[in-house]
Amino acid sequence: MLFNCSFIDKNFEIIEEGNLVIENGKISECNEGYVSDGRNFKNFVVMPSLINAHTHIGDSFTKDAVQNLNAKECCGKNGSKWKFYKKASQSEISDAMKDSCLQMLDSGISTFVDFREFEMNGVEQLKKVIKNIWIKAKILARDVRIDDIDYVDGLGLNLYNLKNFETYEEGLKYIKTHKKIFALHAGEAKDEISEVFNLKILPDIIIHFLNPSEEQIKAARRNRITIVLCPRSNAILKCGIPNLRQLTDAKINVCLGTDNVMLNSPDLWAEMEFAYKISSLHDFVEPKEILKTVTINPAKALNLNAGIIDKGKVADIIFISKNSLNLKHSKNLITSLVNRCKSSDVSKVMIEGKFVKDL
Repeated sequence: MLFNCSFIDKNFEIIEEGNLVIENGKISECNEGYVSDGRNFKNFVVMPSLINAHTHIGDSFTKDAVQNLNAKECCGKNGSKWKFYKKASQSEISDAMKDSCLQMLDSGISTFVDFREFEMNGVEQLKKVIKNIWIKAKILARDVRIDDIDYVDGLGLNLYNLKNFETYEEGLKYIKTHKKIFALHAGEAKDEISEVFNLKILPDIIIHFLNPSEEQIKAARRNRITIVLCPRSNAILKCGIPNLRQLTDAKINVCLGTDNVMLNSPDLWAEMEFAYKISSLHDFVEPKEILKTVTINPAKALNLNAGIIDKGKVADIIFISKNSLNLKHSKNLITSLVNRCKSSDVSKVMIEGKFVKDL
């Protein structure tokens, strides 16, 4: 497939007049200039599909059931979240999870990383939900046997899970030697980050990482730990405002996630806009750096051959209408994508070279 379009190149610059060639599910050519025999997609800007680096889609069935709670009260070991699960049927939970997956795909998200609760039953539930949906899931399980780790992409844990570290030590060692992912919630509450760096085995990914010290930032960089920020979740749970610029200046790989669907829509456009605006409360972050947190940065963290438009990359791409009411009259398209683009502006979604949304 050959088509003319505007696109965001590997340096996250806009190529106003360009052409892309898609073959066998991958990008085989990406060049400047229109070509005479290309399909006409000149009214679209094409960019990498989005990657949601942290979700809990299991609680999609209980949207906005709580207000004015902190993180511990809402999602802690004895938080309100778990009470809702006890009252819900499995079909209700699965149906809501499916709706969230469809919503993400419709908005241009090709991949999401889910912290999957409820042992292997929870893992199988998610796999069943996405079986006939084109979205891809990286499943990080909890409380699974070491024999089951091969069936998931890694472990997604809370610090309180590691109070008895020996329970997880064998599994974490297995993960480190089998190219799996160890992700950990830490930094929503005071002093949690210091606990992380006292662990025998350090995580590959830390979720939240709020208010780190300079030494902790250096330690994260030194150990090549990816940080996933969830600013909307942090705000609603009274945890604070992440300092994205502080982390990008330290050359840390930073991603964005939408966290619990109970609290936030699984919408990375909303997450980017919020992250962009609150960055001015600390130090301003360039829009292209925020765009990287939902494309190339999570692709690096997850070892995906995606996240940028370049030769040889998987053709997971999205088409944004330049004539949409949000982008029309834009004088800085990258900024507009981050600051005002909505799911409704995503006209087409291509996964592995196949259109799965085509308006």
